[in-house]
Amino acid sequence: MSQHYYRRREPPVGISSFTKIRLGWISSKQVVLAQPGETVYAFLSPLAEKGDTLVVKIPLKQGRYYLIENRQPIGFDRILPDSGILILKVDPQKPGGSGPVRLMDPDPKSMHFSRATFRLDHENRNLFLDKGNNIAVIPLWPNGDKLGVLITTPPKSLDALKAALAIQELLKSYPEPRKREEEQLIEKSIMSFKPFDFKKCYQVTQQVLTGRELERKK
Repeated sequence: MSQHYYRRREPPVGISSFTKIRLGWISSKQVVLAQPGETVYAFLSPLAEKGDTLVVKIPLKQGRYYLIENRQPIGFDRILPDSGILILKVDPQKPGGSGPVRLMDPDPKSMHFSRATFRLDHENRNLFLDKGNNIAVIPLWPNGDKLGVLITTPPKSLDALKAALAIQELLKSYPEPRKREEEQLIEKSIMSFKPFDFKKCYQVTQQVLTGRELERKK
């Protein structure tokens, strides 16, 4: 995502979280730590803006780690080939110029990183798996200018993705501006996601969606 001069006569895109952390532009308080095997839920502000939470870091063996960031076309990132959740794999033992930071591209055949982010609303780009390190990453729905991300394990990932997709469908069914009762239904589904009982969350959300469909048929 730091490919220079993505568009001719336009400025380059902003720098990655890896570089911003090394420069001291992102503090430890703005980084959520998620250990492999854990299930962690966070909403990330756009990397180009200030925010309480900007990055998720997942430590790996031998000093390696993942960085997860939310890239949106604003500020220094206003010229981007793609937007969404970006996953970087860092190997600090590699010297600069030899690829210490590698992009986990869900569609490496696409030109100019045009499909380099993970997004809940794009099939085949809504789940990242690293089975060897017991890690699964799922992009979630937006909340204002923030974008959600779930770090969990591969065995839990399919149920988690199913629940997240159901919530996404619910949000589309009740577009903004919403009535108070509609906001309450959405909040009910999202709150059922937070304890990480993904099967129950899917059931709760499907009940709300079924009720919505019955309303439309009246």
